[in-house]
Amino acid sequence: MKKTLLALAIASISASAFAVDTSSQNSRNEDMFAFDPMHKDQFSVSGSVGVGGYYDTGSKAFYDDWATGLTLAVNYRNNRIVGYFETDLMLNYTTDSETKSIPNGSGPATDVDKAWLGFDTGFGIASFGWENDTALDAIDGAGDSTYEFGASAGDASDAFNVVKFQGATNGFAYAVSYFETGDDHAKADKGVNGYVGIEQEIFNVYAGYETRDSDYDVYTVTGNVKLGELKLGANFWIEETDNGSSATDLTNTGYYVSAGYAVSEDLTLAAGYAGNTEEVGKTDTDYSYVNVAAMYTLAKNMDMGIDVRQDLDAGGADEETYVFAAGYYYF
Repeated sequence: MKKTLLALAIASISASAFAVDTSSQNSRNEDMFAFDPMHKDQFSVSGSVGVGGYYDTGSKAFYDDWATGLTLAVNYRNNRIVGYFETDLMLNYTTDSETKSIPNGSGPATDVDKAWLGFDTGFGIASFGWENDTALDAIDGAGDSTYEFGASAGDASDAFNVVKFQGATNGFAYAVSYFETGDDHAKADKGVNGYVGIEQEIFNVYAGYETRDSDYDVYTVTGNVKLGELKLGANFWIEETDNGSSATDLTNTGYYVSAGYAVSEDLTLAAGYAGNTEEVGKTDTDYSYVNVAAMYTLAKNMDMGIDVRQDLDAGGADEETYVFAAGYYYF
């Protein structure tokens, strides 16, 4: 599950704000290291309000898992100095009395999702973040055209003490980051990830890699192509965990393919198929599922969607059905 719909929406708004500010700053032909006195025009605020949640036939409970609540984001730009801060205020409800069985189902909560400061080099942004997305998080799901239940490599995603450089030029995209998986520097797992890719109007393709000092490695290839109103995508990955013994070492090989079709300007229908194999020693366990989704734009700053996932092979466990539905207002 992505669990990042609000963050992705805010990131899109933020990118647009940065692009506008960049052009206005560069038009003044300022020295790239100039720093103006701080004033309100250097800040922009965006956000979203969402109502949504999950249901599955295993728990038979409705739970929100960071889908219902308010997200606020603040962008900052002063010539080439840029910054970003994002926080979530979420309801985190669940109808399950055993809340420990539901992800994040422990009642209202707040979280600083991102906080970083960077420098725009003209070829990309070099940044340091107390908490931020890692580089690989930007592209590991590029092949997903559905709403929520797409599958991709198990990269670090949000992390702490993230040092990152990310950019794109002439259709060539690139990024690299150092990160820590916890806010306790001494105890956190340290890692590095990154990607290179080709971005064109019709297609995008990326190759990424991540390694952590806990002997965990990820290799991934993702991409998508647009054919008129039809968008096709695919994610492929290999995760390797060295547990110190050939009998316990874990290899997860997986793929996810999806297709989305714009029925109209407001309505998009999509479907996906995921399959992966976990190898532990000489034992292989297969998993697979399908999901179908519909996404509808109510207005320029309002949208909604639903995604239904059905297990086909749950590795010997019961095959379950999962549903996610949500609606968002952006400002």
